[in-house]
Amino acid sequence: MAKRLLIIFFLLPAVAQAQTFDWWKNLVNWDGKTDWWSYQTTNAKYYGPNAFTIPAINNGDIDSSTSLGLTGSMHFSKGDNTQNFTIYGNYASKDHNIAVDAYFIPYEHFKLSHAIKEERRVYYKGYNMTHTVGDVIVNTTIRMFNKWRPRFQTAVRVGVRMPSGGAQEAARYADVPFYWIDFGGSLPFRNSNWKWVTNAGFLVWQTNDAHLRQDDAFLFGMGLEYNHNGFRFQGYTGGYLGYMENGDKPIVVRMNFEKKMSRCTYLFRLQQGVYDFNYFTVETGARYMFR
Repeated sequence: MAKRLLIIFFLLPAVAQAQTFDWWKNLVNWDGKTDWWSYQTTNAKYYGPNAFTIPAINNGDIDSSTSLGLTGSMHFSKGDNTQNFTIYGNYASKDHNIAVDAYFIPYEHFKLSHAIKEERRVYYKGYNMTHTVGDVIVNTTIRMFNKWRPRFQTAVRVGVRMPSGGAQEAARYADVPFYWIDFGGSLPFRNSNWKWVTNAGFLVWQTNDAHLRQDDAFLFGMGLEYNHNGFRFQGYTGGYLGYMENGDKPIVVRMNFEKKMSRCTYLFRLQQGVYDFNYFTVETGARYMFR
């Protein structure tokens, strides 16, 4: 017993050192004047799973219902396990040609290893943080070429991530503008409930690099969609390719399952990071349709 107490006594200073300003300045080789945030890398690889996420695929159509939903997500990664709730909302115009959807993460819980905190250069004041609030994301989607919709569907989408999230010291959310514009489309298979879906566009966000203040990326997605009797399945690969070569090319594979029953739609989603996004995600929940 005495031996264990002696070991703990000598280890305590080392643990405390890992949460001090001295630990942080030695980690980043602080120059004595540069702001702490400048030492973090503002991209998907070095932040939490919800900070620089990839927009859902634009399948050339809109959600024609007005609805409100709630889901819970679990993100698994070596050194970073995260759980969060997400509130979803959607509003469609009466002619079903324009839809505005938004979602917000009101609560996120996370637990990081010391190695991940060092890799992401977490600021010492955020070292012991375990929960925060997330960003607000808003999309506006407009149907195009309606007279050709029986043969193929197209839509243009404009999206923006509002930097309302917290815990930037812990590298969870970044206080930077983030927006995109893309064109999506789907091509039905003849005599089938399957269709080919794809989207392509432009995504950009501000960085904290003193020389390159903006990262521009090609946004893309490609896969299949199935619809029948209120059930929908989507399986696709998506991502965006930045040009700074510092972990700014996140690519994921996604599978989405939705089942509509009366006024409720039940959701189950899986996501696996392939490149520059080291998380496996499970999300489930439901949304209620008002009309």
